[in-house]
Amino acid sequence: MRKILSILLALTMIVGLMSVSAWAASIEVQDVLDGETYTAYKILNYTKSGDAYSYYLTTAQYNAFGSVLEGAGFIFQASADGTQYFVTNADQEKTEPTPVDAAAAAAYLKTHVSELGDAIEKKTATGADGEANFEDLTTGYYFITSSAGSLAALHDENGIATVVEKNTMITDDKVVDENSANAQVGDVLNYTITLTDGKGTNLEATVTDTLSKGLTYNNDAVVTVPDKSEGAEEGATKTLVKDTDYTVTVTTDATTKKTTVVYTFTAAVMTALDEGDKISIAYTSTVNADASIDGTISNTEYTEYSEQKTEGTTVDTDLTDLTVNKTDGTDALKGAQFKLYRTDEALELDHVDVLLRELTDAELTAAGITKAANTVYYTVDPNGTNLIDMAQKEGDNYLYSSAVVYGLDKDSTYFLEETKAPEGYNLLEEEKEVNLGTTTTIDIENKAGTVLPSTGGIGTTIFYIVGGLLAVGAGVVLVTKKRMSKEDI
Repeated sequence: MRKILSILLALTMIVGLMSVSAWAASIEVQDVLDGETYTAYKILNYTKSGDAYSYYLTTAQYNAFGSVLEGAGFIFQASADGTQYFVTNADQEKTEPTPVDAAAAAAYLKTHVSELGDAIEKKTATGADGEANFEDLTTGYYFITSSAGSLAALHDENGIATVVEKNTMITDDKVVDENSANAQVGDVLNYTITLTDGKGTNLEATVTDTLSKGLTYNNDAVVTVPDKSEGAEEGATKTLVKDTDYTVTVTTDATTKKTTVVYTFTAAVMTALDEGDKISIAYTSTVNADASIDGTISNTEYTEYSEQKTEGTTVDTDLTDLTVNKTDGTDALKGAQFKLYRTDEALELDHVDVLLRELTDAELTAAGITKAANTVYYTVDPNGTNLIDMAQKEGDNYLYSSAVVYGLDKDSTYFLEETKAPEGYNLLEEEKEVNLGTTTTIDIENKAGTVLPSTGGIGTTIFYIVGGLLAVGAGVVLVTKKRMSKEDI
């Protein structure tokens, strides 16, 4: 009977041990960042007797990484036989000894994760569809990390456990100053990219900014972050140092002429930021002649961090064009020339030369523009001349009665000064004002004659008449005097 009881007891113990070792746990990580790697380290074994449970390490396990867990705040006590080390402060419901601070312990282990090795057990999962799941884990105390940042979690559930990703992604935005919604070729535009830091971001981050071919990057970025130095005023910022805190790489595609600027911030910069802190990148770009015909220039940025990429932000600036038609009130006239000026509010100048360059047939074709009859086409070009020339000839014949100018600012006021009138027509004495916010086409009328005063008067004719009358009067006086002289004799 004793032997039978001993065998039954032994079998019971074996079955019990098998049930414990086969008792599996699952951990579900929620709100994950897709594409990130999640790792579950089993750092403590679990044992239970009735309602009592405890966590422990074997002596070999304690010797391998027990010091790391002690650094994280776990307190160990060796068993009487020295084969195990039990944790005395894992129970959060007890007050003595002080329970381990799970958040602080997780943060510590994250920075010392390499010292854990594979711990007791190690499994990885990749985030997808907002979840990352660990299946068939043996029950125990788990440390869970994410490649997305410095925040991690500890879990001691012995069944299915749920962990919520604590790291959050950086958000970004980009704006162009309010005066740059519309622009002219040659204008300098002010851009600002703002990154708002998330939780746990302690890795390198990059911002990729793509400028359309109509923008020239001026390589003048100023990058600032909150100033957290002692004595700094609230809201104060400090300027980061290029090539120390961040790098800038600029490349231009030879085919598309688009410029890509990549700002890379070091892990040290990202670690120093708190959730909600902002990185500000302020820089300028100049609108170049490639922008004129397209009409809209775009600037797009996005941010990458670990395996994450933001949707990014695109800001647009518009350019417009002006069509000038020369007529006599009924028919088109060829052979005129004009100077084009612009008001510049930034410089507080009323008349600034608008420099132009005539577009080639190849440029128009490449832009998908079909040339209209009797029309010459121009683009604003800082290297050009201030002249709209409709007086070009082919042999003895003038070619143009209309002109189109691309690359102008809808928010500006322009002035056209006629410097040469069509042959046989009066030259305009007053400038023509054009507000491109209300019209993009202007008809300029000339009248036949020598000079066309802006008032519509009779010109120099009155002077000829008055001069003639004076001459006749002088002659009459002279003749009269001679006759009187003869009579006196």
